Amino acid sequence: MKPHSALLPLFTLLALSGCASSRLARIEPGPASVAVSESARAEAALPHLPLSPQLFYGVIISEIAAQRGGAGASAQTYLELAREARDPRLAQRAAEFAMLSGQLETASQALTLWVELDPASENAREQLFIALLRSGKLAQSRPLIEGLLADRPERAPAVFVQLARLTARQPDKAAAYQLTRDLAARYPDLPEARFALLAVAAEAGDQMAMAQEMDALARLAPKWDLPVAWQVDRLRRDQPEAALALLKSELARRPEAALEIRLAYPRLLVSAKRFSEARDSFAELLKRYPAQPDVLYALGLLSFQLRELEAAVPYLEQALKVGHPETDYLRLTLGQVNQELEREDEARRWYAAVGQGEHYLPAQVRLAVLDAKGDNVAQVLARMNSMGTTAQEKIQVALFQSQIARQQQRLDLAELNLDRALASEPTAPELLYERALVLEMQGKFAASERDLKAYLQEKPDDAQGLNALGYLLANRTTRYREALALIERAHKADPDNAMILDSLGWVNFKLGRYTDAVRYLQKAYLGLPDPEVAAHLGEALWQVGRKDEALAIWRKALTPFPQHEVLQETIKRLAP
Repeated sequence: MKPHSALLPLFTLLALSGCASSRLARIEPGPASVAVSESARAEAALPHLPLSPQLFYGVIISEIAAQRGGAGASAQTYLELAREARDPRLAQRAAEFAMLSGQLETASQALTLWVELDPASENAREQLFIALLRSGKLAQSRPLIEGLLADRPERAPAVFVQLARLTARQPDKAAAYQLTRDLAARYPDLPEARFALLAVAAEAGDQMAMAQEMDALARLAPKWDLPVAWQVDRLRRDQPEAALALLKSELARRPEAALEIRLAYPRLLVSAKRFSEARDSFAELLKRYPAQPDVLYALGLLSFQLRELEAAVPYLEQALKVGHPETDYLRLTLGQVNQELEREDEARRWYAAVGQGEHYLPAQVRLAVLDAKGDNVAQVLARMNSMGTTAQEKIQVALFQSQIARQQQRLDLAELNLDRALASEPTAPELLYERALVLEMQGKFAASERDLKAYLQEKPDDAQGLNALGYLLANRTTRYREALALIERAHKADPDNAMILDSLGWVNFKLGRYTDAVRYLQKAYLGLPDPEVAAHLGEALWQVGRKDEALAIWRKALTPFPQHEVLQETIKRLAP
């Protein structure tokens, strides 16, 4: 068995976040309500209803039901009351609750009644066309949209943004395209109209029209980021390289683009794991925004990831100084960077500064790692017993204790602390797996097998557990067929995992299938140039007569790992 994870993850980078648009935020309706007060209209124009017992109790019961999560039932009750009383206010309330509960058909009925009872209400007409579009009823919505644009042309931006948002819901893409083109033709210089055409062209797959509308938007609204953000978000999941190319070209012709859309480009590079390019892109942004917290934060984390430790420190410290909200994560990371730079006093200072919260326990563990040297390991591990408050935190502490003990070659202490933790949490999979590893390292193979089987009882289809048990059986017993079955299950669940490929190659070697062994081990070594994998691959190559290749792989692996036990044993046995 090989250790599955390091002591602590180094860092977590931000993926591309949604690019907000203040313009969009101003014109989109809130999701919880379709009501907007039309205070300019006289209350006297509305009907005056006698407060009958039926009306009184219907309203009270509906409001109480909505407060208790029954908005759908409230919508139906209000709709019935509105039909009987012929009051637009009741129809409006029915529409609100129907939209809140996602009942589009009921909402359309309530809004239709509202428009019928109060035909002058622009709000009612606008919400009705939105509900109809959300339901895919394009033909029914067209007269309402055209009427609203004719009566209130100043509402055109909001109408076209709604069209852009709701185009994807239309089953008849060609009809949606034609409607949007007809409407947009009246507003050739309105950015929102161009955006609606961009969205509907995307749904129709008209690449030429999309390019034309992007050109028009860059000319008409170079500071409006929403269309660019929308297009990038549409591409980034399935065509990340296309998203990067589009964003790069749009930023080049939008010199006044806002910071958020500029941040999207290096964040996309991070998502693509192009860390060096992302670092350079953030560095360019820093020239323009020298005290921007997110830019400094990203540069610090990327420098850490790229092992540019000295460069990481000032970026992280400056991000903290200018008020980045992730204060404790920054302190924890600064502790890690300084620890790797062997500046133990600085590392201790940063770890000690981490406050209570999700990063407090990792910081305390890091302090313990610094303390756990020489003969004081047992005392440090004992001090850690008081760490953690929840059951999950105590499990994490036990795992950290084991890993610290393993690093100090105290497998007895690792086993002791895991025994104590498992006495409290006997079915915790993480503890069972860790103790199996520790037991295997001590040569206690039967006990290790017991714990791995218990782990698989908790997580029967887990590729990690299947592989670990299969590798143990292949490497430490002669039960190769049983091992092969387990490893093949793991490989089916995670076919590109290099550790599983190594196990699959090794068990095939044990079964005498040397050609298959070489094939799997070569794939494993490409993904994981680990000294144990190198030992296995070299031995398989040696067996099929490719001794020069085996020696070359072993020599290459010995350079960074001259004392690796498995590698040294293999070389001494085959090529003394």
